Amino acid sequence: MAKLPYVRTMFATCMLFQVIYVLCVLLWLAFPVLKGHELLPIVFPGFKMVSVGSLIYGLVASMIYGWAVAIIYVFFFNLWPQLVAAVIGPRAVQRT
Repeated sequence: MAKLPYVRTMFATCMLFQVIYVLCVLLWLAFPVLKGHELLPIVFPGFKMVSVGSLIYGLVASMIYGWAVAIIYVFFFNLWPQLVAAVIGPRAVQRT
């Protein structure tokens, strides 16, 4: 099993989180009565819907959240084969 690279995964997760964030904001603008959009001010403290600065703040915060999630995911993804080999045996994990 090949190791997962940190930087590629971090940027991919960052872009995914930012796209989801922008879609949530656009949906909030299109349908303000939906209750699911109340999550944005909870996830991004200090978020206000009407300002451009708040929109940029949300993009930066979603980038940081994406990087944090990617770092944790890649760490455990790359560590998992070593743990399996230590518990079950080195023949259980075949690296390519």
